[in-house]
Amino acid sequence: RPYLTLNQWSVADVDGDEEQCGLSGSPTKVKTVQNIVFQAKESKTISGSDEDIDGLIKELLDEKIIG
Repeated sequence: RPYLTLNQWSVADVDGDEEQCGLSGSPTKVKTVQNIVFQAKESKTISGSDEDIDGLIKELLDEKIIG
């Protein structure tokens, strides 16, 4: 499943400055967090087979719902 591969980059990989990374390097401060619940417009039932799961993931990627 090559479409599920995520590359992990380190600070060194992008020639970054460690002082500007992480919480201490972030100018953003979160004031509040809200829980939002979306209502389903449709549902789909699939089996647990690799073929069905691959099909669902490809559909979600194609529709730009994920990734």
